[in-house]
Amino acid sequence: MIKKIIICFALFHLTVQMNAQFFRGVGLFVGATTTSHKYTNLNPKDPDFFTHVYPAPSHRSAEFISFSVGLLGEFLKYEHIRWQTELEYCTKGGIERPMGAPMTGDRGPATPNTFQNIQWNNFVKIFGNEGYRGIPYLMLGARLEYNLSRSIGAYGAVAGAVPKINITPDVGVGFEFASYSKWHLFTELHYNPDAIKMVVQSVAFNQRMWELRVGVIYRPRKALDDCNAPRYHGSNF
Repeated sequence: MIKKIIICFALFHLTVQMNAQFFRGVGLFVGATTTSHKYTNLNPKDPDFFTHVYPAPSHRSAEFISFSVGLLGEFLKYEHIRWQTELEYCTKGGIERPMGAPMTGDRGPATPNTFQNIQWNNFVKIFGNEGYRGIPYLMLGARLEYNLSRSIGAYGAVAGAVPKINITPDVGVGFEFASYSKWHLFTELHYNPDAIKMVVQSVAFNQRMWELRVGVIYRPRKALDDCNAPRYHGSNF
């Protein structure tokens, strides 16, 4: 009986230690975003029937400025490579001026096309060498986006056909500021384009987003990495 208790205790202790090494930190962030939509009408220019402007002419929308907010978790015990997973709320969109009569070139008032998304983001996080002020890092990954709601004010035949679920690539650079506590401030810049253009009625559509973040991450260990180096405890140890 005692032997079984010792074995169970040893397994429990090993599991706790492995989980402690696997889990690195948890945090939150807020961001400022700017998004643009691009339409490419694949029809040849047609001055008689204007098929090259329906259901949308070739153009890039004006920037739509919004925000993002999210929670993150950081994992893996390696010194320079981590896995970061996130749950994020983000609004994407573009500012459009709907086309009037094609012969006159008239445009309507500015109107936004917006998509409110909840996203599950996953990144490989590659740290550089730590300096006096902090440590830079590179992020490579993807976002799984689910569209909660949308508001389409222009070119609805195209923009309205954006799928409810989408996967987009993402690349980012960040900097984590040096800290003597378990709380660390960071800032990141992300570039998030569509991987594949959506084609609707001979119009190719894609969007891209820039996102500037600031946030804080809590690390249970004070050091950014635990290299298991021996520590000096004084002459009495």
